[in-house]
Amino acid sequence: MRFLTPLIAIAAMFTLLTAAPSAFAQRNQGASVVVLNYENMITSSDVGRDMTTKLNQLNQQMQAELQPEAQTIQQEQQSLQQATSGMTPQQLRANSSLTARVEALQQRFEQFRTRETTSARDFDYTRQMTLADFNRQITPIVQEAMEARGASVVIEAAVTRLVLPSANITDDVVQRLNQRLRTINVTRQTAPAQQPGQ
Repeated sequence: MRFLTPLIAIAAMFTLLTAAPSAFAQRNQGASVVVLNYENMITSSDVGRDMTTKLNQLNQQMQAELQPEAQTIQQEQQSLQQATSGMTPQQLRANSSLTARVEALQQRFEQFRTRETTSARDFDYTRQMTLADFNRQITPIVQEAMEARGASVVIEAAVTRLVLPSANITDDVVQRLNQRLRTINVTRQTAPAQQPGQ
């Protein structure tokens, strides 16, 4: 969901109020421009909390998948530290068995870092796609709340400086969401492959 930048928002509000002063006056309890606190809407609505909970659970699951390999690498690192304690670099290079273990650990660590990065990208992509789906589903409900106030523009509350309570539709949107949209599907996604240079 795109929101106007502060300067554009102020210009839009000024244009709307000066272009139709009589219409604005007639809608004594409405506003041509309303604000929505997006963060509060997520934390206060059932569907927003459901989305947050499911994303947190997925993140924990993906972290748990990496944990066994991370522990194995740590154990091997500690074992090698004990085995090479007191050895000079020359002595270590002369010990083919320990050298092979060190090289294998380095390779294993690099593979783990790649897997860790891929997992993080997958989660970030899943979060982005979930938020996009969330925005698609709430848009009609936000529009209803706007129309109930006679508004034609909605602005994210974070970019506003001063808002009358009557122009804030956050509570109204949360109430409408809780009546009609309580849960959302969160499906694990695989991030598109990165292009060279990204």
